[in-house]
Parts: sequence; C-alpha cells; structure tokens
Amino acid sequence: EIEMSASAALIAAALLCSSAIAFTPGDPLLANSCSRRGLISWLATAGVTATAPAAVNAVSARTGVASPFTGEYDDPNHPGCLRSVKIVGPKLGTDGRKGRNPIAYVKGVDGLPVGTKSCPAGAVPELTDVWKLEGKVSEDGEMISIDFSPKTEGRVGLLVGTYDTFDPPGILFPDGNKWIKVPGGTPNRRPPSVTLNSD
Repeated sequence: EIEMSASAALIAAALLCSSAIAFTPGDPLLANSCSRRGLISWLATAGVTATAPAAVNAVSARTGVASPFTGEYDDPNHPGCLRSVKIVGPKLGTDGRKGRNPIAYVKGVDGLPVGTKSCPAGAVPELTDVWKLEGKVSEDGEMISIDFSPKTEGRVGLLVGTYDTFDPPGILFPDGNKWIKVPGGTPNRRPPSVTLNSD
C-alpha cells in the first residue's frame, strides 16, 4: 500500500516537473529538483513520512504499575490465598541484547494449612509456603504466559491468560478460571515482612 502511494506520488511529481520546466525553461534550481536524483531524494523523504504513522501507532507492553497485569488477585480455585503478579522489563539475552517481552513474576499460596485449597481469614503464610513462577507478557501487552509446571510437577504446563476488563476485571485463563484483581492489593495474605519483590 505504501509502495503504491509512493509510486503514484513519484509519477505525480514527475508530471508536475515536466509542466514546470515547460513554463520556466532554463531554471537551474528547478532542473536540479526535477532530475532523477532530485526526485529519488524527494521520494525517500515521502517514504519516511508515509511510514511515520505506523511507528506512532505501535503499541508496546507496559511494566510496573502501568501494566494491567501487575497487582494482587482472588483465585476462585484457592479462596483467600495469595496471588501476586509483578511485571518488569525484559531480560538481557546471552548476546547482551534486551529481550522484547516483559517478564512476569507470579507468586502465590495454594492453601493453609498446606494440603488444603483455601486460606482462612487471618491465616498468615510463611515464606516457605509461597511458590514462585515466571512468565512473559506479549509484546502488545494483551496476553500473559505463565509456566505452572514447576509447582504442579508437570500436571499443568504453560497457560496463556488475557486481561479481561469486564466487571470484575482480572486475568482470564483458557479453562475459564479468572483471577479477580483486588484494588489496593491483599497485604494480609503476604508473608510477614515480605514485599514480594522478584527475589
């Protein structure tokens, strides 16, 4: 589409130049502008202008509190238990280049006491009760991929969730489970003196 527009623009410019030269013969400035080099230079400028809107409309995933995924959640499958997601910048690769996907640090507790599937009000987890997983956010910031295999011994693998803005907002997984975002977080579900940083 851009190539067609540029071609059409080049043809139009050439026609205008021909007309202008016919009316003002011998003008060196006009002759230089309408030379092959002058038209190609103009076309290059037009090409940069034509591609600029695409760059303006490019969307990249946000990190920190700017990401909709960052926050703490209620998991209906584990009522009252910690579910924390923190989105940080991409990691550096072995070649020293920064990756393209933001990293998701996911932490949670499955039940208190251990072996249960819920956390009663007032139950405070120990640091050893908290599992830690890592995932990635898509470049456009629309999806989050979390590998659950380390905590499920492979029974559950990689799950891709989307941020569902329908009330109540939260992370919707393919099995229909939805982690509901808790405004203000759930500090009473965290282990004592732990900020849930990406340690």
